[in-house]
Amino acid sequence: MYQSILSQSGFSMERLGNFCSVADAGSIVGAAKGDTVRQSLISRQIRELESFFGVELIRRRGRGLELTDAGRELAAVGRENFKGLADYAARCRGAAWTVRMVASNSVATWLLLPRLKSLEKTNANVRYEIHHEQTREIVTATREGIYDIAFVRKDALGAGLRHATLGEIGHSLLVPKALLRAKPQDIATVLGTVPMALPVGGKMRETIEKMAEKAKVRMNVAVGCSSYLQAAQVLQSGMCAAVLPDTALCDMKTSSLHRLPLRERYTLCLAWSARNADTRPALAELIQQMADKMKWDDC
Repeated sequence: MYQSILSQSGFSMERLGNFCSVADAGSIVGAAKGDTVRQSLISRQIRELESFFGVELIRRRGRGLELTDAGRELAAVGRENFKGLADYAARCRGAAWTVRMVASNSVATWLLLPRLKSLEKTNANVRYEIHHEQTREIVTATREGIYDIAFVRKDALGAGLRHATLGEIGHSLLVPKALLRAKPQDIATVLGTVPMALPVGGKMRETIEKMAEKAKVRMNVAVGCSSYLQAAQVLQSGMCAAVLPDTALCDMKTSSLHRLPLRERYTLCLAWSARNADTRPALAELIQQMADKMKWDDC
């Protein structure tokens, strides 16, 4: 089976590796690191791979390039197999191997990072890289093998990803007691009374604006935030009320806050590429451990 590929001209592990480097760098120049001789070599090798597989792998776009669907698929296959070989080599040498994880900043800060230490005893040879992306990019990059493990909403998952449910994440409106001494009876009272730190856009901003419109109150949005981490800092300063995911509560002094739970909830999942785990037994074992240890329960 292997000889049927390796014995033919046009394909080699070197060619595949260089193509994966181009896919990761986003350009031949980036993959070659400015070496013009190497640029010519990589360009030729990509043409040879295209001839070998009979498909177009890249398209020119302005001064750069983009992968075709076939190119993204080949890059994913290449990444997963090279990572499997790297894992194997590390285990043979007793060296550390790397797992690349991706999540939103809020999930990484309030859920992932506090629980990493629980994996230390049974995974001493694992080194963790933690990246943050928007939901759409998280799903696409994990499916293509760029990331090994993702933390993502269940309703964003698509084909090609396996997942394990970690729990339901709720949201709460949090109000510093310094701004409002008595606990408010309803959310509308808060929206029409105290300054707010809210997202600059997105579904949660729309939800809060609709609540205010329904209650016929005018909000004072004193601070627009591009992340929940920013909103949490403003909240903790005592300047504004804010809406945060309930994962943030574990990191806060809640005795100084009024908390009003919202109806908005989402299911958080651990997700990974099926092919990636199938070719990397050590990764599959780590995923199982993380699925158990990263489960979310309300603080």
